This record gives sequence, structure tokens and C-alpha cells, in this order.
Amino acid sequence: MTSQGSAVLARPFIRSALVALVCLALLAVSMAGQGTARADSSGSSRVGPINGGFEEPVVDGQIPGWDQRGGAAGGSSVVTDPVHSGQHSLRLDDPESDRSYGLMSDRMPVRAGHSYQLSLRALIERGAPTLYVYFYDADGRQLDVESANYTDEPAGEWTQLRLDVSAPEQAATASIYLYSNIARISTFYVDEVNLTHTHAPLEVTDLGTAFHSPNVRLAETDVLSDGTPVGYVFSDGEPVSFNVVDLRTGELLDSHDMDAYSIAASVVVDDDDSVYLSVRGPNDGSLWRYDPASAEMERLASRIAGERMLRSLVIADGMLFGTTYPNAKVFSYDLDTGAIHDYGSVVDDGSYAWGFGMIQDNLWVGTGTNPHLMVLDPDTAALAEIPLPEEVTQAADFITRVQQLGDLVLVSFSPGGAQNTAIYDLATEQWIGSIGGTVGPWTAASSDGLSYYVGDGTVRAFDPDSRQSLDIGWTESGLAEELDGTNAMSLVELGTEAFPGETLIGYRADGTIWRYNLAHGAGDVIDSGIVGAPATVHSVGTGGDGDIYFGAYLSAGVMARLDPVTGQLEQLAGPKQADSITAHHNRTIVGTYPGADFHVALGNRDWEWGQNPAHVLGLGRDQYGQDRPVSLVSTGARVAAATIPNYGELGGALTLFEPNSGTYQVHRNIVEDQSITELAYRDGLVYGGTSIHGGLSSEPTQDEAELFVWDTRRDRLVSSSVVVPGAEVIHALAFDHDGDLWGFADNGVFFEYDVERGEVARTVSTPARVSSNWGRLSELYLHPDGRFYGDSGGRLFRFDPETDEFVTLMTDGAFHSTLDTAGNIYFADETNIYRYVP
Repeated sequence: MTSQGSAVLARPFIRSALVALVCLALLAVSMAGQGTARADSSGSSRVGPINGGFEEPVVDGQIPGWDQRGGAAGGSSVVTDPVHSGQHSLRLDDPESDRSYGLMSDRMPVRAGHSYQLSLRALIERGAPTLYVYFYDADGRQLDVESANYTDEPAGEWTQLRLDVSAPEQAATASIYLYSNIARISTFYVDEVNLTHTHAPLEVTDLGTAFHSPNVRLAETDVLSDGTPVGYVFSDGEPVSFNVVDLRTGELLDSHDMDAYSIAASVVVDDDDSVYLSVRGPNDGSLWRYDPASAEMERLASRIAGERMLRSLVIADGMLFGTTYPNAKVFSYDLDTGAIHDYGSVVDDGSYAWGFGMIQDNLWVGTGTNPHLMVLDPDTAALAEIPLPEEVTQAADFITRVQQLGDLVLVSFSPGGAQNTAIYDLATEQWIGSIGGTVGPWTAASSDGLSYYVGDGTVRAFDPDSRQSLDIGWTESGLAEELDGTNAMSLVELGTEAFPGETLIGYRADGTIWRYNLAHGAGDVIDSGIVGAPATVHSVGTGGDGDIYFGAYLSAGVMARLDPVTGQLEQLAGPKQADSITAHHNRTIVGTYPGADFHVALGNRDWEWGQNPAHVLGLGRDQYGQDRPVSLVSTGARVAAATIPNYGELGGALTLFEPNSGTYQVHRNIVEDQSITELAYRDGLVYGGTSIHGGLSSEPTQDEAELFVWDTRRDRLVSSSVVVPGAEVIHALAFDHDGDLWGFADNGVFFEYDVERGEVARTVSTPARVSSNWGRLSELYLHPDGRFYGDSGGRLFRFDPETDEFVTLMTDGAFHSTLDTAGNIYFADETNIYRYVP
């Protein structure tokens, strides 16, 4: 993949800047008579607002330079006490929980593509302020808005609030909005409001898309009214696509990019051929309908039952029923009227309602992360529980599938271990064992009552009458080598001479489809024509060969490698999700999700995923309760790994392993009930940052994150302490030239840790707040110029430890950044890789 040359990231800034300069020249004349703030003529970087210190006299109740928006008159007033500087400050009082209050500044000139910082002093009595910066074009049309809510600031003392923003394309003016939202009662004081220009847009080089491939994880099958057998195939990526494939020929009949979404969530087909589906990433709980006759896609509703994700869907008697996350709800959607009914949460201790089926006119609902099997009467809303067998409750976190097969109900759970599908007898109302082995995708019942499933590397059938698993001759079919990557299966009648009767269809991650005819015991593989899309960049790290590697999020199995000398990107085979990457001598170490697995590649051998890198170690959800390896660091002879625990669990682990032999030691709960989110190493000591948060759907028991020191020679804890009071996560760590450790926390505080004294030397408050519970989307590294660079929550920043100067270089679109030996910085947006030379 070749470089696309020097470009300015994401926007045509040069053209916009020229337009903005013309607009500024015109605005300089027009604004004088409009009460709009003027740029500071002193040569400083301040651009406004007028009366930012609230020192100008109030005239007839009007605060010069400001206009009250929202709330009752008098909600904003100028006062003489308290003040931070001068003689006056602003008091904003919001006494009502059902109304919002705010004060909007007059507009100030800005330049498109340039970066600005809003700063002010605030003293909070109650509640919390929210800051907005609105951007407008030369005609006064609103283009964009950026905001921040300050809920963790100390009360009763003056503190500085800052918000870094970037003016969008065609922006000509901006306004500041001081706000208390509709649900909050607040009283706070504001002084010294300033919007300052910080820097022009960065010049960066777009090196291209990191990885691009089909990524099929969900599919469904139907036969249309005209007899055409079709596969409805989702390909995850940026964006996720919905594809209609003719299963007789492989022809792609229709395709819809679901713009702004990246992952397929659920799908079901009605008797009239209508397809109901949901996608996520972002998670907005939307339900869509696809009409194969008109080839139109329609959004039916969003935030169904107030939920973020629709997990599973079924249709019965003209009603669509669904399950949700994060409150484990069940809902109904009337297919005729569009009426929605929220049945509420089916359990009190779960967030996922996942496994789902209509069994004997009742809805059976499997939950997680605490597994339950609930039975809901859709007519009366009566709720009952079927106790799960002990082998399920001891092993499982989720009940993932529920399906009736004759007089039996198959119930799958995760994680499974040696077996993952229990069988419930409806006649006796008893659990009667399991299918045996690890069961993957399965089908509905065939015409002879069998269900076909992927299990332990082959395809078998399950007979509900004999309650036996049957060999179907898959090994001898000629398709045995085509099973890998199969994520969904269906039965369908293709209606062709070559495929009489029922044919088993398998949808693979790479977009190909295998077809196995039950009558002939043979089949073939067809290409669906699905183009796929760029996968989401999820991780970055330098390998043992000096190249920079990028991991993907929930992919079909890809990574990317960047040669920092030539700037060339190369797509590689890889894991479905690489959470962390690091160098260990000449080796490249890759940590993968799920189950916290680790893979090692030798730098002097060709890359071949599965062989080089080879799998050397897996911690696993069952044995150690670990799931996500978020940080790796070389410690000389061994590699140290920081992990996040399994769903619903607390207590991450520090694991030290030897990459050649795979021998390892796991140390869980170094800080009680906290995950380990970031590692740094120096002189035999591992320094680890923690998070009070555990796996998804867990509830913290601790209040503050800590920094610990671990002696790798003696394998013992040296110390552990809170370094940033009030912080919930320590996101990133790096050493400076003097050997002291620097890090930053989720509340934006940078800290310097004196490794000799074992204590915090100083802290610096910055706008670099991050909302990730696990320290994701943040890096920190020392540049040869002595300053730190990094990213946090999409912003690219620079921090000077000598002067405490913090500069936001980009306000968004910068994730997973790293540094090469020449001092070049590489970062990603959702899909592409960029180079920035400081």
C-alpha cells in the first residue's frame, strides 16, 4: 500500500483557511454593529469573548456580551462576591430539576481547522457546570458543537476548567455557552472566561487504510416468494454492511452500507420476507426493516425500551420480540402498528438478555453475566425461572442460545469448557445432559427433525428422538478443510438439479459460503462477492523487528505492519482481536481477546499467523478469570502482561511469562478487586497502573486507582498506593530522561513519580480526561525532544514536563499512537494510519 502523500487530516484545511480569512475581513466590519466579540488586537492569542471577566456594567438587566438562553430570568447574574480576579464574577443558579439554564456569549471570529482552548475559573456550590463551544459558518448557520461536563470538580474553591476544541470546515465564528442541564440543580460562579487560539492544523501524512476485508459474523437465510433462496449476510467494519446473496449462484443481489455503524447485532426474517435487524457501534438500540421486494432499508425505532443494544430477536403471531443490553430487558414491537411494549428487566443481577426463543407460547430468556434461564408469558408478563444444572452455573457467564427441537430445548452457554450445550426435556421438565463437546453454530430443524451443528472441528447432526449426535459424513465430503471461520449455518432448498432437497449452508468470516447437500453428501464453496470494509484499528505497538504493528477490533482475522523507513503499510493475517503488542528482543508479542491469549513471532522468520506468531500461552476465563490483555512490556528475560478480568468479575492480573517455553506466573488481585491497565519497566521493577473497574457488567468495590511496584527478580509486591486522589483509572505510564516515571489518570491529572523516594513528586491538571474504564484509547511516550506525546480519548497531545505546558494538537480522530526511533509519531483514526513529524 503506497503513501498518499502529505495531507492535512480529515478536512481540506488550506481551502477552508483561505475562505475563513476572507470571512474574517468581512466580519471585522459587520460585527462592530452586531454586538459580536472582536478578536483581541493586542497580538495575543485570545479571541474573546467580550466581557469574559464580567466587569462591564449590567444595563437594564442585560450582561454585556452575553445572552441568557434557557431558564428563568435572573438565573444568571453578576455578583461582587465571590470573585477570582477583578471586582465581579458571574453567578449561574439553576434551582429546577426540570429546566435547563444557560448563558450564551456573543460570537467571536475563528478560523476553520484551527484549534482553540476555552478556559475559565469556576467555583461550584452544588451540581456541575457544562461548557459548550458552538461553531457557525459565515451565514450564521450552526456547523458543530463541542462540550464537556465537569462532575468531579471540588466544591467551594476556585478551579480552572478547560475545553480544547477544533473549528470545523467552513467555521467563521464561535460562541461559548455556560450551562446547567435539565436534570441537574446547580449553583456555580464563573470568572476569567477566555477562548484562545492555540495552533494551526497539523500537517500529517495519510499512509492509508490499515486493513480491509469481509468480516461475516452474522447471517440468516430465507426463500423469497418468487423461489429465490437468499442469504442475508452482514459484514462488520467501518461501516457494517447488509448484503443479499443468491445462494444458487453466489451473486450479490443487493448491499446496504449501514453508515456510522460497525457491528451486526441481530436479525430475524418474517413470513412475508421482511427482514428485521439491528446493528451497533455506536449502540443506540435501533430496529431496522429491510424489504427485499423494494430493496429499501427503513429505521423503525431507536432506544427501544431505553436500551443501548438489541441482542436477540424472534417473531411470533405478528409480534416481534427482542432482548436488550445493558438492563437485560424484553420488549415487543407490533409489526402492524409499531407499538412498543417494555416488559422490563427479567433479572436483577444481569445486564445481557441473550439466548432467546419462543417455546410453547412462552419466551425463554437466557441472561448474563450472571446466568439465568427465565420464562416470560408475553400475554400476562408473568415471569418464572428454570433452575440451571450445576455444571452450567459453575462454568457459565452467559446463556447464549435457546432453541426448541421436538420435545427438547437446547441451551448453549459461555464459556463452556468440555461441553457448552445442555438439554432440557419439556415432557419431564428435567435437564437430561448435554450434546457433548463444544457446539458452535447450529440450524433449525430439518424436514426429518434433525439439527445440524458445528462441533469440535466437524459438522454433525443431533437427533431429538434418539437424543444422539450423528456422523453425517462431513470428513469425507471434500469440505472438511472449508469449515474454518464458519460463524453461521442454515438449511435451505436451493431448487437446483445439483442440489436437490435440503442443503446445509455455512457462512464464513471471509465472505465465502460453503454448500453441503444432504442427499449427495457433497458440496462446494462459492464466493458471495461481499467486498467488506475497513476494520477498526484497536491497538498499536512496535515489534521486535522495529516495524510498527496494528491490531484490529472484532475482525475476520487481520493485522497490519508498517515499515517506518518506507512508510509502507502491509495487511497481515492475524487474530480476530489484538488487544496489545510489544517487542521482546527480536520477538513480537501479541496479546489477544477473548481469554487473554499470547502469541510470539520471531523477527527473522516470515509472518504466518498460527505458526509465526505461534500461540504460547492462554490464561483463559475459566482457569484465571482473565479476558483482555491490555498492556505488555518486556522485562529482560520475561514479558509482563496486564489483564482485565472476565465479564462480571473483579480482579485483574499481572502475568510474567517466558516466550520460548511458555512458562508463566499469574498474580491476581495485586490491588484488591482492581484491574491492571498499564505497565512500565525499569531496573528490575514493573510499575503498574490500575482501574477500579473490572470486566463488563461488574460493579467496583474500590474507590481509587493505584500505582504498584513489582519486583521481577523476587516476584513480590514492593508497594502500592493512590497517586491521584479521586482517579478511577491510571491510563498510561512512561519514563522521562531522568528516570522518573510519569503517568496520567482518567481525570486528566498528570503525575511525576519519584522512583527513588517511591512517592509522587508533583501533579499537573490537564484537559486530557478519558472515560474508558480500562485505560483503552490512551498512550504516553517520551520524544527525543524531551517532551511527552500521546493520545487520550481521540486527542493527540504534547506535554512539557519542564514547563507543565499541555497542548492539545488534535481534538479528535487520533487513537492508538506510537513513536518510532526517528521521532515520528504514528496514529490511527477509525481505519487509517497517519504520520506526524513534530
